[in-house]
Amino acid sequence: MLTATQRVLRFRGLLGTLTQRELKARYRGSALGFFWSLVNPLLLTAVYTLVFGWILAPSRGTGPQPYALFLISGLFPWLWVSSSLLEGTVSLVANSGLIRKAVFPVELPPLVAVLANLIHFLLAVPILLLALAAGRLMGYPVGGWGLLLLPVVVALQLPMVAGIALALSALNVLFKDVRDLVQNGLTLLFFLAPIIYPLHFIPIEALRWVVRLNPFTPYVLGYQAVLFDGVAPDLVVWGEMIVFSLAFWALGTWLFERLREVLVEIA
Repeated sequence: MLTATQRVLRFRGLLGTLTQRELKARYRGSALGFFWSLVNPLLLTAVYTLVFGWILAPSRGTGPQPYALFLISGLFPWLWVSSSLLEGTVSLVANSGLIRKAVFPVELPPLVAVLANLIHFLLAVPILLLALAAGRLMGYPVGGWGLLLLPVVVALQLPMVAGIALALSALNVLFKDVRDLVQNGLTLLFFLAPIIYPLHFIPIEALRWVVRLNPFTPYVLGYQAVLFDGVAPDLVVWGEMIVFSLAFWALGTWLFERLREVLVEIA
């Protein structure tokens, strides 16, 4: 019997086709198309910059400058993660007609959600790079050779997000409360990741450890290092990203395999 990983590799062509179909369906009939996917991150960036970069800032100039560029370095990748997990969680239920077919690989719907949102993130990267270039021209020490490592950080986070999406999609078939738990859990994890604040700004050591235990924190730190600081993440961050990537993919595929027969019957 093929494992989940083997089935994904075997049906990678179908996975690509379904991802293309998902992207086309999402913007069919829309005048602005993909640009709508930029509205949410740009609006969030504006609001968080106003609130946390100006209104609540204890003293302008004490935080990362410019704050908006620090923010988008972690926020844009987070929106890929959160959208992937929310859509991936409900993907099996939404595609129940497909997964009841004997020949259809049931792993694909949650992975389509992850890849479609990854493409949205990658299409937004040029906007992010232009913003960093503008900051550089304004004299801020942002960006640098570390940008070359961005594909590596993305490649490490992809199996982590995919593994979580597989697990959540399977659990959501069995327990309908999972989607609401995921939505609230992502909100909590967002504020417990150093996205809107630098890690060293946390004054309480115990709380800093809570943030460090967030499995998404190493990836946020990785993106901030390569994008905002323009350097390579430190070795500890690299190690954490690799471990979480392997662990969540292994756990997600294992759980999905355990529940496969049940999913086809009750989805």
